[in-house]
Amino acid sequence: MTISIPLKPKIVVRNVAFNVVEDILHPTIILPPLYMQINPQTLNQTFQKKINRIQTFGANVEEHWGDELDSISCSNSTGGFISEDFGLTTEKRSETLPYFKFQSVLDVYRNNGGIYDSLGRIIKKGQIVLYFNPGTYYGYFENFTYTEDASMPFRFVFDFTFKVEKSYTGV
Repeated sequence: MTISIPLKPKIVVRNVAFNVVEDILHPTIILPPLYMQINPQTLNQTFQKKINRIQTFGANVEEHWGDELDSISCSNSTGGFISEDFGLTTEKRSETLPYFKFQSVLDVYRNNGGIYDSLGRIIKKGQIVLYFNPGTYYGYFENFTYTEDASMPFRFVFDFTFKVEKSYTGV
């Protein structure tokens, strides 16, 4: 059996993109890729080992259990909320494209890969796929926070942590 792995969209991805797939082994795409409007300000990957240290009467015992799940932390902001009628706006921001794109990413976080039936019940746990050059990362959101700051009006600043269950990197 050949497994088809979507390594990345056909274009060069320099900003972060998400989509939701039904299953890793048979990747049926549930959602088209959602591209962040602006490149991330910071994107950090962390890798940790699982180590258990125990003090005994005779010596220290150290148990190595492999790796923790990899983690990707990202800081970003939306584009400016620009309305055709008002220009830069906070009052009509829900009618702007940057707000719509931000809401789409926020909805992916809130559902966290859940696939729902017509009554709103979760029927299957999908996978969230994060694309960033040069890799494809399957996992879930651990947290997502956003603020509206007076020093940068007309936009949201947001941070998220993505736990990686499976990753494919390369060109």
